[in-house]
Amino acid sequence: MTPREGDLGSQFQRVARATGRANPPLPGAALRSWDEVVKLCTQGYDFDVCEYLNDLSIRELLQHVIDDPVVQSLPEYSWFSAELTRIDEAFRALLANGPLVRPNESRWWLRALPAQGQQEFVDDVRDRYGVDLDVIEPAD
Repeated sequence: MTPREGDLGSQFQRVARATGRANPPLPGAALRSWDEVVKLCTQGYDFDVCEYLNDLSIRELLQHVIDDPVVQSLPEYSWFSAELTRIDEAFRALLANGPLVRPNESRWWLRALPAQGQQEFVDDVRDRYGVDLDVIEPAD
């Protein structure tokens, strides 16, 4: 994904460990994980809300990294920031038509839910938040 992750990799690990992650991923792997979460949501998230929130925890880590002043001073920062922005734009589009479930949440990715999901997610969202999402049937 990136030609080099040397300094970014070590600083990413430093920030991740400071947030309590014992075995943090490298920057490219973390971005791929976030991209995979977005793809799962695009296809219709198929697990419960607890799993969904757990999957979103990678975005929290990415925010800590992107906000770190040392990381911001690195040459790889522009690549890292651009990749995160690209993935975030896709997730923001998914949330745009979804229900707002935490309007006062400071982290934008936790304020709303995707407008659709597979049955388990839709049922759990209804039970937890009292809102209905559109059901997407699993692709075969």
